[in-house]
Amino acid sequence: RATPRTTRLQRFAAMGSIIGIPTTRVSDLFVRYRLLSQVQSSQLDLLRIQTQLSTGRRLQIPSEDASAALRIMGLQRLLERKEQLQTNLTTNQSYLTTTDTAIAEISGSLAEVRGQALGAIDDGADDTYRRAVAQQVQETTRQLLDAGNQQFRGRYLFAGANTAVRPFELTGSNVVQYCGDEGRISSYADVDLLFDSNLNGSEVFGAISQKVLAAVDL
Repeated sequence: RATPRTTRLQRFAAMGSIIGIPTTRVSDLFVRYRLLSQVQSSQLDLLRIQTQLSTGRRLQIPSEDASAALRIMGLQRLLERKEQLQTNLTTNQSYLTTTDTAIAEISGSLAEVRGQALGAIDDGADDTYRRAVAQQVQETTRQLLDAGNQQFRGRYLFAGANTAVRPFELTGSNVVQYCGDEGRISSYADVDLLFDSNLNGSEVFGAISQKVLAAVDL
């Protein structure tokens, strides 16, 4: 003959395969505790899934999955660095484009004045033409001086690594002096790949004279 207590235990024993309650003799308090824990765990799982769906993130705090969180943080740092590299490439591309445009103008001016100079040394050129060519050469020299001192975004394009210094100055004896250096400005194109983002005045204009060598060893 089954008593109410025995019937209650049998009913809970039948549910053991679902909620993991042992079939041995247990107290009512323990059963209630296990049921409450099971409900709270299910609610927590549902809350976690709802949060994932609403935020689009599988992890909310690193402690939920430490190994996955470490991988995520590593990928996040890499993505941030790639974004910075993209910014660097865009900025340096603008410097190189401006430098290329300036060099094209310099090359055109030199070709024009070279043709005029060749005409001036021809036997058929008179003094008036030669004086006009001389004035044109002086004007071209001033244009080249301005081109050599061209700035872009507060940086002198042909000053070498010392971009804050005006690279070319015209002295009192009508001589152009180069005040820059032969340094290079390097920037990252990728995580471990550097490239030069400037040209100095020595490369473009031959601004630094060659050493004077003598036959006598001093």
